[in-house]
Amino acid sequence: MLIVDGYNVLMQMGLRDKTLEARRNHFISILSRRYKMFGGITIVFDGKEEIEGSYIKARTPVKVIYTRGESADDCIKSMIGKSQNPQAITIATDDREIKDFAKMHFCKLISSLDLISKVSPVKKELPEEPEENKDDFVNSVKARAITDELKKKWQNKPE
Repeated sequence: MLIVDGYNVLMQMGLRDKTLEARRNHFISILSRRYKMFGGITIVFDGKEEIEGSYIKARTPVKVIYTRGESADDCIKSMIGKSQNPQAITIATDDREIKDFAKMHFCKLISSLDLISKVSPVKKELPEEPEENKDDFVNSVKARAITDELKKKWQNKPE
């Protein structure tokens, strides 16, 4: 079972060009396709103001909780504390307080970036571009070699 500190992980994803709601939905969608990897996933977000009490989003294999009246951190710690078997829980967060609490209860931990790399869709390799279509861009290795060669020529230049 994986419990995700929603905004803590979401903010590491780098989807700055989308609205917060679009980022949340994208994140939920990614985790929904990979929930079997963890034997179930719960994402806990700090509550939406327009929602009364805690809210659980339906229509996804991932359980999504929007807290209200308590922080996501407190909700996660409460879930850990109430668990019959906290050793079977993995917590995804970079929050020091949650990590310390989880360690005290023998939960497994995964950092936000490690979770993102584990669940992010793998981009298919693109075929190598034909030589004639490649830019004349000079990479850093080639640029350094050119600079070193020019330095040698300038140092050996007769005055």
